[in-house]
Amino acid sequence: MTTQQQFAAKVNELIAQSHQLAPDARKKVLEMLDQARKRILGELVSLNPNSFSAAQLRALKLSIDQEFELFRQQSTAFMTSMQTDASRLGTATIGAPLSAAGLEPFAIGGLSSTHLAIAQGYTADLVTALSKDAAAKVNGAIQRAFLGGQQITDIIEQIGMALNKGSKPSMFDQIGERAITIAQNEILRVHSMAAQAKLQEAKTRHPDLKKKWKHLNAAKLPRITHILADGQVKEVEEAFEIPVKPGAPPELLMFPRDPSGSAENTINCHCLEQPHFDDEALRPTSVHKKVLRDLGISVQVA
Repeated sequence: MTTQQQFAAKVNELIAQSHQLAPDARKKVLEMLDQARKRILGELVSLNPNSFSAAQLRALKLSIDQEFELFRQQSTAFMTSMQTDASRLGTATIGAPLSAAGLEPFAIGGLSSTHLAIAQGYTADLVTALSKDAAAKVNGAIQRAFLGGQQITDIIEQIGMALNKGSKPSMFDQIGERAITIAQNEILRVHSMAAQAKLQEAKTRHPDLKKKWKHLNAAKLPRITHILADGQVKEVEEAFEIPVKPGAPPELLMFPRDPSGSAENTINCHCLEQPHFDDEALRPTSVHKKVLRDLGISVQVA
């Protein structure tokens, strides 16, 4: 296998691993949220709407607040761990192909611990805000329902018998979509930040190294502009040019989910950036060939 083939094979392998980050995050966040939903529903069905008291509603409110606090703690811990993994994988997505091509050990460089901690703190703040808002909405809906004399079955339908299973979106479906968006965006954002950091570090030793935009068809509604950007190659220090609309200048993003980009171009984006060498870049130069010949090593380029 040629150097170029080894490089390409490793790129594809790491892209496949990166592609799995979002589905793993989605599954775990929904599992944690569904456990909270089930416990809240369990308390609801034990109440009698014809004989409820203010004390019972206060106790229920406290219980719901505690459930969402537990969700906040669990989901924050999970996302923090996933962001650490995403940082390593983002670094490997750039470094491992270079290593496979015999160019350098891939463990060098990557996202600094300070930048990772900032990203994790920002995500924790988003989850905290989501959890508090969700608890307030669920509590408000339950209290309004009881005051209006609704049946327990009506309240349960509003909350949701199951996630993503009803004929119309329930309250927990909406909470789940927001939680998933946070998890996927912020985990994949760290992946891209780590990849860009590794690219910049590796560029100092490999002047021919470039970066390429890779569109992954994973979103529910793929962006045509990101499909058009697929395969775009830029210098490491240059921004990608992402089309916005006909006649408008493109938006400049250093990497997918660049925090300086617009929500339209960064939220629910599943694209990646990958290392790229032009066809001639990984071929031995005449100087390299002479050194190898002097060592008695024959050189053949496919």
